[in-house]
Amino acid sequence: MGKKSKNENISEEKRGKGERVPFSFLGTDYSRIDQKMVKNHLLWLIVAVIAVKFVVFFVTTAVLHSFVDYFDIGTYFQHATPLLEGQLPYVNYQVEYPILSMVPIVLAFIPAVLTQNPMVFVLSFQTLMILCDILIVICVYFIGLKIWNEETAFRAGLLYATAFSTAYFVITKSDAFPTLFLMAAVLFTIYGKNMKGYVSSILGFFTKIFPAIAIPFLVIYNAKSTSLKLEIISTVKVLVPAAIVLIIPLALIRPEIINSYMFASGTSLGVYVNTATYTLYAYLQDILHLGVSPSAVSAFMYVIMALIILLLLYVAWKEPQKKPVVLLKLILGAIVAAIFFTKFHSPQYIVWFTPLLCLLVADNLYKILLFYLVQVFAYIEFPLMFNSFYTNLAYVNPVGSGGWYATLLFFTLQYLILTALMYMILRPKEGLIMTMKKYISYTSQKG
Repeated sequence: MGKKSKNENISEEKRGKGERVPFSFLGTDYSRIDQKMVKNHLLWLIVAVIAVKFVVFFVTTAVLHSFVDYFDIGTYFQHATPLLEGQLPYVNYQVEYPILSMVPIVLAFIPAVLTQNPMVFVLSFQTLMILCDILIVICVYFIGLKIWNEETAFRAGLLYATAFSTAYFVITKSDAFPTLFLMAAVLFTIYGKNMKGYVSSILGFFTKIFPAIAIPFLVIYNAKSTSLKLEIISTVKVLVPAAIVLIIPLALIRPEIINSYMFASGTSLGVYVNTATYTLYAYLQDILHLGVSPSAVSAFMYVIMALIILLLLYVAWKEPQKKPVVLLKLILGAIVAAIFFTKFHSPQYIVWFTPLLCLLVADNLYKILLFYLVQVFAYIEFPLMFNSFYTNLAYVNPVGSGGWYATLLFFTLQYLILTALMYMILRPKEGLIMTMKKYISYTSQKG
């Protein structure tokens, strides 16, 4: 056996004497933090992540007598079964999500085949998603250590672990898998591991598109200590080989695979009624009778989305300092804008931005209360209200009825609460106008 280093000997001596051992992570030393405390924090967070899943399952089924939605997991199983006949996804049959989305599906399918029991697939898939969720909460904690102190970092992790609506979708959908790539990209980036951040975000893109929203913000953030040209080249070095391996061969065989990389496969169905777009349309058309069409309202909302994302990119570019908190806010704002202003909506989209929310509300009690209120409304929306008050494309009750107004009021409050929380998170301390003047002044001085 080789000799132990001086640092290892010192660490062992300190442990033997009961003294605190400083903690380090990804090249960052936290001299104020003890290794034992970090391990205890992570243990409690992992226990909370797992426990909340069981609580949510029990409360949903036994207390509220609602349902656990297995539709998506059933679809994943159907994507896997043709493999037994020698068929290949994307080659012999279409899958609506990018190619890496098949990874957890195939992994969960293996024990189901070995046991010849479809229910094993359900349990295996849920277990994989919970494992992804554990890794997400670990990312949240270590990002929190970088931007806050250890107490606030633990609080952020605990907020995520107890986000009960998000927990429901973790055990019923696949969104924890791409969200893990997004959070890993953010984690690596703020710890200075730029290439690993690009790899994670691009792998996320090949899983479920939305992690790619973070890429331009990561590039601009990293460019503050290098150059924009170098960071774009670094991104291309990852993206091109990934595309050559994961897209081009299959696209040559079956060109429609490109549809898997469209942001929304369900946009042709019309405007979903659980969107902010339809909520605005309902006021304009069914209450004010202005004669507007859903498509016109949708086009207006997409213009707003584009303007907001462009504004966020402008702020990212003009921000003179390399601030991890600002990076989190910009990515959160872009993801929420992409969800808020589209004409389609799946309730599990809340999984995408909940980890970022937790990090940005953990330092303020009022934000935390609004955060849990967002979780409450999301959980009521699905599964509690689905099919009873609305389906994807229609309110259940006729226009003008009490049930119709109740549904409209619910979605109005839901989007107002989310808007209020986002405002509290994103508002500049100096005010929007003063902040924009600062950026303009900085740009002119730099020029």
